[in-house]
Amino acid sequence: MADARISSVLLFAFLLTAVSADNGVVQNSTVDVVKFVEENRKVWVYRTTEPGNVTCRLDTYTNVTATEALIFRSFLNGTRIEKNLKAKFAVLKDELPHEEGPPFNAMEINDLEIQREYTLIEEVFEFQSDAGKCAVVMVLDNTSGFTATWLDLRVSDTSVGTGPTKECTDEFEKILSYYVTKPESRTSYSNECKRNSS
Repeated sequence: MADARISSVLLFAFLLTAVSADNGVVQNSTVDVVKFVEENRKVWVYRTTEPGNVTCRLDTYTNVTATEALIFRSFLNGTRIEKNLKAKFAVLKDELPHEEGPPFNAMEINDLEIQREYTLIEEVFEFQSDAGKCAVVMVLDNTSGFTATWLDLRVSDTSVGTGPTKECTDEFEKILSYYVTKPESRTSYSNECKRNSS
């Protein structure tokens, strides 16, 4: 399992390198994860390439400091699932996490109840809209015992009714075009999600 995780991490880093190298496709200079989380305490996954049938993924951020935040994550996967997580803000530099910062462009996320020898989820904010209401996020997920990677288009709860801006949608599609085999993206959010979240 460790070999598979290492291979996935290297593949993830390679993809980030390839995307970053093309005429500044990844707009990391405009990304500030702390600012995004402070201004958008509730964030929905609007579109995703995540395998499976997870929908209505909502992150609610609390106890936000300059270096970390608590996340209450809920989603539907047949039934409603809820998780309490802790995010440590990080900087992705040369495709590897470093302790320096801010501004931060990534989060290292772990379960509050279960301690692991590895980071549960890494989320790298590849793009953030000028208005700060949507973002394109690359996810490295170890929750199932193996590593999966996908791309999310995330939108603030206050803007989800109108959807992501064109700049976010275009950046999401642009990054997907750099995959050797373009993954299928699917809609994760519907109006039912918000109605069922309260």
